[in-house]
Amino acid sequence: MGKIIIGKKAGFCFGVERALKMATECRTQSQQPVYILGPLIHNPRVIADLEQHGIQTVTDLAETEPEGILLIRSHGAGPQIIAAAEERGLKVIDATCPFVKQEQLLAQGLRHDGYQVVVVGDPKHPEVRAVVDAVAGEAIVVDPAAPEKGNAYPNKPKLGIVCQTTLSQEHLARAVAALLPRAKEVKIFNTICHATRERQDETVELARQVDLLLVIGGKNSANTRKLVEIGTTYTPTYHIESAAEINPQWLEGKNIIGVTAGASTPQGQISEVVDWLKQNYTGGITMEENQVTNGYLTEEVDKVDNSQPAMDNSELLLNQEIPRLEEGKIVEGVVVAVNDDEIAVNVGGKSDFTIPLAELTSEKVASAREVVKVGEKIKVMVLKAEDEKTRLSKRKADEELAWQELKTDFEQHRRVAGKILHAIKGGLQVNINGLIAFLPASQADLGYVSDLSKLEGVESEFYLIDFEPKRRRAVLSRKEVLQEERDKVEAKVFAELAEGQTRKGVVTRLTPFGAFVDLGDGVEGLLHISEIAWERIPHPSARLQEGQEIEVLVTKVDREAKRISLSLKQLSPHPWSNVEEKYKVGDEVEGKVVRLTSFGAFVNLEEGVDGLIHISQLSNKRVEKPEDVVKIGDSVRAKVVKVDPEQKRIGLSLREAEEKKPEPSREQRQTQTIPGLEEKPLSSNLGDILAEKMGVNNEQK
Repeated sequence: MGKIIIGKKAGFCFGVERALKMATECRTQSQQPVYILGPLIHNPRVIADLEQHGIQTVTDLAETEPEGILLIRSHGAGPQIIAAAEERGLKVIDATCPFVKQEQLLAQGLRHDGYQVVVVGDPKHPEVRAVVDAVAGEAIVVDPAAPEKGNAYPNKPKLGIVCQTTLSQEHLARAVAALLPRAKEVKIFNTICHATRERQDETVELARQVDLLLVIGGKNSANTRKLVEIGTTYTPTYHIESAAEINPQWLEGKNIIGVTAGASTPQGQISEVVDWLKQNYTGGITMEENQVTNGYLTEEVDKVDNSQPAMDNSELLLNQEIPRLEEGKIVEGVVVAVNDDEIAVNVGGKSDFTIPLAELTSEKVASAREVVKVGEKIKVMVLKAEDEKTRLSKRKADEELAWQELKTDFEQHRRVAGKILHAIKGGLQVNINGLIAFLPASQADLGYVSDLSKLEGVESEFYLIDFEPKRRRAVLSRKEVLQEERDKVEAKVFAELAEGQTRKGVVTRLTPFGAFVDLGDGVEGLLHISEIAWERIPHPSARLQEGQEIEVLVTKVDREAKRISLSLKQLSPHPWSNVEEKYKVGDEVEGKVVRLTSFGAFVNLEEGVDGLIHISQLSNKRVEKPEDVVKIGDSVRAKVVKVDPEQKRIGLSLREAEEKKPEPSREQRQTQTIPGLEEKPLSSNLGDILAEKMGVNNEQK
């Protein structure tokens, strides 16, 4: 007896599934044309399906119409493409895989830190090209197939390495080994997607177990070709895109067949191949239903239609008086007795029927008394209708009625309440009135959630975005609910906001260009670094910290773009507004040296007010460089020689301040003593010294 083993990691990876979902949302939520620059994924069948739904794949932005939508595919795109698209009037939606986005950010960080960026990967792959574009073309690409044949190896002593997310560990190691002798310092970021690594590791184990391995995926898919390469090392392996490519002769004499697929292969395509293996091949092995195993071919992700339709809920009839007990029907009954293990129900007529605890509820309860009471009316489903052998189920009836209610909620676009149970592949399971629905990762929150398990146990409201009652399939969106709530809050806050208002807020994030401030209910405004203080600061953290409550001035409100500009410094007077009153020519002032230039030293007198000591005013002597006299951080006392509020200039002189130091008085000079001669008159001390000196000389003679 033969067996089919399907790889648990086969099929869409997170990034591909996310990109496809975003493409579908763009099409359904907008009347504008949707474009993708290059194939969204390496799968011709999926691309053809997208085009049938009006999502066009283009090779040049010139093929697009202004006001349309450009979806950046999971491979990513360089900033030049995004800028060109926006200039053409396209709305850009970024569906770059988070792992690819991380690769781009790491490359940019390496370039910023002075490293020569090296990308290990296929030079022609769109992901690799996008990473190169992200660093303005200042990257070297090393082909892992021949790392020693690079024609543009770097001259910089510092190398920063990132790699294509679908690369194998072996190829990365080989490329790094070739690069190491060429640099004094190497920083390596292993940007291989963990899903890619897991799929490749699983393929090794799968290939070792089977007599033949089928790898499903596009012929131009790099990650699929890598799986074929791995499989070939251990067992006969064939790369196919569909069941039509299977040669029955491959299967002759094979007892165990393995099936896996690349990251760009939908579950429907995998199921098509599995169904063919079970039904259409000639000879070799005999398949049984329970011998086809794949824990991830669940109804949440399986796109293949079920050939066994379930009962149409609209045909269920309830007869309150004399119901006909037909299997599958739902009828109403009255609870006539309750004990711990079962209840008795009368559904009309002379007989009562028992319902065991297991068919009473799907919840874990210790006694039926926790569920119903005598005299209570309940709905039950007829599982079996044979007089004394009639079996009823309240649990099944509750489930069926819940599906009916869910159908109405879907049709009327009503929210449903539920509790998130467990994180599974691609999303989460949610309990909706006892039913298990699927919440895709892309719909779990407003942003990307790296660890879905953190949402387990959360009670929330959802919208149904896909519903197939015949297949008992319900797909939810929490993101849509959160966005709806956020839009309401934002609308309220923006309606109340006006330029010139003073608002209290909390610093939520610090970035090199400024601080984001929560003005209430999650609505954030940007406090640019130039608006934090009147003086120049190196980073917002010099004045602010996350969680700090501050008062800010609203300087601009862009309701269409939902942008709020804030200022902290404008709540206090400009430091130069009263400089003429505070600093007058001839005054002596104290300050700290904050900057040195070739022509002098800048001294900070107060926030936002610096004075300049020209190099000629640093000393009475000739000064070659200001740092010969003062250093940054020195506290100095200088004389004000010029005040020009309009030009925001204050001239200072260290030389004149030194010249004005008073000479010591005659009394002060007379009281000055020589160390060691304090206790005796000067004449006496001199006499002692001379006598002592002469005595020493006589002794020497």
